[in-house]
Amino acid sequence: MLKQRIITALLLLPFVFGTILFLPLEYFSIVWALVMTIAAYEWLKLSNVKKVLPLVIGLIALNAVFMLVWFYPVSHLSVEWFILIAWLFIVVSFTGDPVARLQKCSATLYSIIGLLVGCVVILPTWFSLVVLHEHNPWMVLHVFGIVWIADTGAYFSGKLFGKRKLAPAISPGKSWEGVIGALVAVTLYSIVVSFWWREGIEQIQWLFVFICVVAAIASVAGDLLESVFKRASGVKDSGKILPGHGGVMDRLDSIMAAGPVFTAGYYLAGWL
Repeated sequence: MLKQRIITALLLLPFVFGTILFLPLEYFSIVWALVMTIAAYEWLKLSNVKKVLPLVIGLIALNAVFMLVWFYPVSHLSVEWFILIAWLFIVVSFTGDPVARLQKCSATLYSIIGLLVGCVVILPTWFSLVVLHEHNPWMVLHVFGIVWIADTGAYFSGKLFGKRKLAPAISPGKSWEGVIGALVAVTLYSIVVSFWWREGIEQIQWLFVFICVVAAIASVAGDLLESVFKRASGVKDSGKILPGHGGVMDRLDSIMAAGPVFTAGYYLAGWL
């Protein structure tokens, strides 16, 4: 399993770096719309939408929205506030024991909730990545860096010090000590990045660091959110397309939280 994970990760890194840093905005948008379509397919399956016709209709509708946003962009302000309000709704809605609540829902209600949450998660993610890429492709890579650093910090801190469970009903392996380790790691990483992020300003940009830390917190929420639906559906992974890692959604769940939140903070700070 570990060997598979390493090989898959090594194959994915050139794709991520290449599409972000070397593709023009138009092609970047198309490639990542396709990636989000695969993630959306997996999310629909998690939401118990398994019949062919609803799956096809859902994926076509998603790509229609991608095209609509691309050709008729909504004002950044309204979209970014929508992202913030939507994630606030998710955090409030999934406190307590969300897995048990979802399992008590009827099949139809469960699918409706899954579809609504999927729209809130997937559409803003694609839009936020496109907006950041248009501004500066390195900012897209920075969002991925936040998630990677947070995951690494959480893993080692959790292994060494983890005692207090973060959300035992959702993800028993996560601890509060792991979250603290993730935030410390992201803080240090963001301080380093802040020295050169805006035309080489040689000082720490604390607002930038704060936005990165908030995005890291959101990445933890994104991971937990997908875990809620996986546990409610009784599956380990969202898919099998990535050997050793599971599905595309399993790799992007944290990005789908950190990306929109980082973009919202970046915009509200007046940098977009």
